[in-house]
Amino acid sequence: MFSGLQRLSSAISIALLVVLLAACGSAAAPNATNAGGVSGNSPTAPAGEATSDDAGSAGSEAAFPRTIKHVKGETVIDAKPKKVAITYFPYADQLFAIGEQDVVSGVVGYKSLKAFPAYESFLQGDAVADLGDQVDLEKLMALEPDVIIASDGDEQTYEQLAKIGKTVVIAQTENWQDTIVKIAEVIGEEGKAQQYIDSYNAKLNEVAAMAENTGVQGKQAIFMMMWSKGFYYFGGIRLSPYYDGIGFSKFKNMQDWGEINLEGVSEIDPDYIFVAEDYTGTAELTMKDLEENAVWNSLKAVKDGHVYVVNTEIVGPLAMGQSNGLDFMQKLLKGE
Repeated sequence: MFSGLQRLSSAISIALLVVLLAACGSAAAPNATNAGGVSGNSPTAPAGEATSDDAGSAGSEAAFPRTIKHVKGETVIDAKPKKVAITYFPYADQLFAIGEQDVVSGVVGYKSLKAFPAYESFLQGDAVADLGDQVDLEKLMALEPDVIIASDGDEQTYEQLAKIGKTVVIAQTENWQDTIVKIAEVIGEEGKAQQYIDSYNAKLNEVAAMAENTGVQGKQAIFMMMWSKGFYYFGGIRLSPYYDGIGFSKFKNMQDWGEINLEGVSEIDPDYIFVAEDYTGTAELTMKDLEENAVWNSLKAVKDGHVYVVNTEIVGPLAMGQSNGLDFMQKLLKGE
């Protein structure tokens, strides 16, 4: 049996892994590896450029028409959109999070979104159209959206998108809190977005207090997923809630993200290990391999029962995913 293994049941797809890594700057493994078995990169998260004149004003949504300033200029929204097409699926997550799922009419990356159980209730029937893994312009045109919310990854197709409907381009960032208000501004609901942020931060404070009271605060942790013959670990802005908020301790030389092999994990020998399995079968390393590996079984976290298999949504730029991560931490700290 796998010593000390806890599981948070869910499935992931390779597309989800690519999106999660793409937000870090690259899905490819870094070339350099140091003596400790760790390699990393610390990219600067792209700054969000989309904003309305009253950006971030909780509870005081501007009337329509409104002008949205964004990566490609300015777009006038005449009335609250009833049909919104999304070309970067984490932006759909953020509209779902604030209770505005009814305006989401189509999503590029629908299959990736559907792979997360958290969104199952929003994707029943034909409520949301599948616009392809890459934007299918014909399907998008047939949808006749009031507004298209795109990311800066769509700049090459911006002119085509803008011919189909009013298009707002919001730069991807590592932190969902940087984009959720900007996305909500497009539909005049920035107040709801701010309320979601406030609620999330309150929950984070509660979990941090639990971590302090249970003695978990200050314990060293690593968050990683299966990749090739080893793992990818995550740090930086997206893991700030777990390290800077809850209070897990970072390991030496930790970067925003990086590749790490089992020997590197062994040298760190963290108190807690949070690992996402590769259910796609593309990684050469499996949990069964680890189960039978003497180095893995010698780790402190394995011996103490502090290895947790998690869904990658908790480390992504996802509002609901990050909230689910806090829920998971609450259960962990309660011993559930």
